[in-house]
Amino acid sequence: MMTTDFGKVSDDYAKYRDALPDLLFRQLKARGTDFEGRKGLDLGAGTGIFSRALAERGANVTGIEPSAELIEAAVAQSPKAGLGLISYVQASAEEFRLPDTYSFVTAVRAWHWFDRDRTLENIRRHLTPGGSLIVINSVFESASKAVQLTLRILKENGIVLKPAGSNAEVRERRSGFPANWFEEWERHGFRLRHEWEQTYSLAYTPEDWCGKIRSVSWLANESEELRMKVSGELLRNLSAFDPVLSIPHKYSVIVLTLES
Repeated sequence: MMTTDFGKVSDDYAKYRDALPDLLFRQLKARGTDFEGRKGLDLGAGTGIFSRALAERGANVTGIEPSAELIEAAVAQSPKAGLGLISYVQASAEEFRLPDTYSFVTAVRAWHWFDRDRTLENIRRHLTPGGSLIVINSVFESASKAVQLTLRILKENGIVLKPAGSNAEVRERRSGFPANWFEEWERHGFRLRHEWEQTYSLAYTPEDWCGKIRSVSWLANESEELRMKVSGELLRNLSAFDPVLSIPHKYSVIVLTLES
C-alpha cells in the first residue's frame, strides 16, 4: 500500500484542515463516551486537530504522529491553560511504545493508513481492558457543484481519485468503513458497541477550500508545482461561485471496547 507524506503539505494541513463538529461529541456522550478526566491516545494525530478537541473536553491526550513536520505544526497550536493536557510522540501507530496504559484510543481520518493488524496488537499493549477504541473518518461528498468542479479539475490534471490507503482494498462498506475491518476488530478482541454516520455541511471561502484540497492525500505526494497549478485553476473557476461555499460532508464513527 502506498503511503502519503503529509509532512510535505504541513502548512496547508495545519491551516485548512477542518475540525469535526460539536455534534460528534454530543453523540458520543449520549452513547456513554465522555472524555473529561480520562487519559488517552490519538493515533495519526497529524497537526493535532482532534487531540485539541479532546483536550478541550478535559482529556489528557498523547498524540502519536510519525511526521516531525506535522508535530511541529501541532505544538505551535497547543491549547492554552485551563484545558486538558496534550503531549506528542513522534512514532507510528504500529511501533510506539509508552510505559503507561490508557482508557481510550482514537484514530481520526487515519485508520486506513495503518498496518491494521500490527496497530491493533500495539493498541492492546496500551489500552486498559474495557477501554474504548474509537475510529472516525470524514469525507466531503460530491453533491455540490463546487465539489464536482474540484473533482473535474483534479482529473483533468492527471490526479487519480481513488480511495485513500486501505479504503481502496474492498468495495463493500458498512457504516462508511470497509466491511472487512469489522472482522479484524473482532478477531483482535474488540467488541463493537456503536456505529453510525452523520451528514453535515461546512462553509469555506474559495481560498480556504483550495487550501484544503492542496492538503488532501490525492495531492500530498505530488510536486508543489502541480499542487499550486491545480489550486490556481480551481480558484479561478470558483470566482463564478458565491463568496462562501457550502460543502456537504459525512463522518462515520465506530466505538469498540477491548474485552477482558
